[in-house]
Amino acid sequence: MAEITQLTFVGDWRITVMSKSAGWSQRVATSGSIAGTVFVDGVPGQTLDILGNGTAPWVLRIEHNDGSTGWQPSWLRGTSTIIGVRLSMSIDSEDITTETGGDFNDLIIRVDKLGAVSQQVPPFAIRPETLQAMPEGFFEATLGRYFMAVRVTNIFTHPWPASARVGLSRRSRAWLAAGGANVVDAWSANEQAALGQTVVNGQVAAGGLPAWESRLIYFKVDVSAAQVRKHQVEVQVDSDFGAEATELISRKAKAPIQVSRTTFDASTNTFSSRCDVGTMTAVIKELAIDYNSFKRALGDARRFMRGSEGGGSTTPTQGCDPRKLEQVRVQLVAFLAGKDVDICAIWRDLACCCAGGTHDDCCDDWTECPGPELSFFLWPTKLDYTVDYRPSFAGQFGPIPYDDPWWKALLIIIAIILTIAAWASSTADLANRGDSVSIGFLTGSILNALSARQAVDPLSTEPGTIDAAVVTLVGNRDLTPAVFTELDAQSGEFFTTTPIVSLDGTIDTPGTFLTNAQIDAIFQNLADNPSDAAAQAAVRAYKSGARSGLGLGVMSSLVAQYPRLNDDGDVLWLMNQVTFRQDSDTTDSLSCSGDSGSLWFQQGTNSIIALNHAGIEAGTTAGASRIEDVINQLSIRFA
Repeated sequence: MAEITQLTFVGDWRITVMSKSAGWSQRVATSGSIAGTVFVDGVPGQTLDILGNGTAPWVLRIEHNDGSTGWQPSWLRGTSTIIGVRLSMSIDSEDITTETGGDFNDLIIRVDKLGAVSQQVPPFAIRPETLQAMPEGFFEATLGRYFMAVRVTNIFTHPWPASARVGLSRRSRAWLAAGGANVVDAWSANEQAALGQTVVNGQVAAGGLPAWESRLIYFKVDVSAAQVRKHQVEVQVDSDFGAEATELISRKAKAPIQVSRTTFDASTNTFSSRCDVGTMTAVIKELAIDYNSFKRALGDARRFMRGSEGGGSTTPTQGCDPRKLEQVRVQLVAFLAGKDVDICAIWRDLACCCAGGTHDDCCDDWTECPGPELSFFLWPTKLDYTVDYRPSFAGQFGPIPYDDPWWKALLIIIAIILTIAAWASSTADLANRGDSVSIGFLTGSILNALSARQAVDPLSTEPGTIDAAVVTLVGNRDLTPAVFTELDAQSGEFFTTTPIVSLDGTIDTPGTFLTNAQIDAIFQNLADNPSDAAAQAAVRAYKSGARSGLGLGVMSSLVAQYPRLNDDGDVLWLMNQVTFRQDSDTTDSLSCSGDSGSLWFQQGTNSIIALNHAGIEAGTTAGASRIEDVINQLSIRFA
């Protein structure tokens, strides 16, 4: 029987040279991984991690050199072992001679599967009371308790065993604890049912998940005392046969969460929100408030206060006497003044008062801890803000730091805190006329998507719908001479790919853009000449996203009617949208929450193609509005 000379693998593996019993030089050769062709010297104890290219296979060979004919392939024999979520293979080799057979001990290596689980996107925060995601997934320390949603992917190359459970690794728990974030392992039956999962000792049952499939799981965390910064979260798979070996956990099993903290200064009517890159200070000048919900909230607040005092109400509030309410009021005022107060404890006390209970018997079940019915709909429509960086920026890259778009989260966080504080606030005037602190304001926006799919697809020559906004900046910024300067791939990013120009550098682009007709022509040329190198190069693209960093992609199609979920869960239909898919160099998420508004550029020409607004299919594709449609409908020009 003919012997084999190569083996194929998928995913990430660690090669370890176990022993050598040959006079000739030996080495291990791999090809087709992210690193291309690499070699491992045939010296016992040598190790090397090979990172696969998604689900594409890569090849392993063992080679020998007799000193006369150069490196030649050896015969291989492999034996696999699977125990729970630990997978390894012992590979024995024999130098090729004129006859088959031999003892197959010239070079013996072991390959161990690196990781059974990965995170494609960073974890994000879910409010327990409503099961709604926080803006940009932020963990705002002011609000305290969250379900931490983690999208896990099986990268084991085999289905997980039926007994598989996913939990936080011991070192991840230590990292979180050191940063003041408390992981809560106790789960009630109602909480598990609400999130559709079973939790045992803090681990989520996830057995039988097929290879390369993903699912959302949830952990309970309290960030009330957490430090304002990024905190690393690492997941690990356990089973009845044992857990992943710590030294073999995939580096992609680790991803950051972002903790911010927002306070209010009553003397200046300013909100301050801190995160790892600095502090944003904002002054709300105008608010849009839904009159009906606001009127109802005021009525509820009056009834709540009268009931607690025992007068003027037929249904007095139970569980909180006037002294308790006064204590809560003082604590809330102290919180709004920026003092170190546990706002979550105040919120729970209020919830228990409204529910007719006491603090000791309320809110153990996170999903059954409703807040007082004092909320109403509002949205800041005009605000001034400043950003103080840590460390400061010289200005050459503009005023927005290249990091998570936490300033967007501030708007919703302000609304939430205002809602909590509305019943106790003695002033309705949130205006502050400090124009000197203003650096910009929103001047217009358009979302003209349709609420229903049309019976007839629009022609590609028809204008597409858009989701875009314009911001007017006050003052000047120091920029490079280029019309648009994009940050290239940055060191230490979670989503790092091959740089366009240079690592930690910038990409200067001329401000030219592809018209709708040119985009049509590019797609048609590729369809007519699929193997032509120039046609293939014309669809290669990149973007520099605030959340995902630099991502390389390929223009894949023009979608006549593109479905997208809005914040209410309804489907909107955008017309004539460009879709992008991952190329071979980008295996992480192509578009994350927070990347909306980043520009897609054509590789080679650096011409603008489209304005990014959506990521779908677990981050493998992205949707964007054609830039000509954006320019025409917003009445803007690049100059």
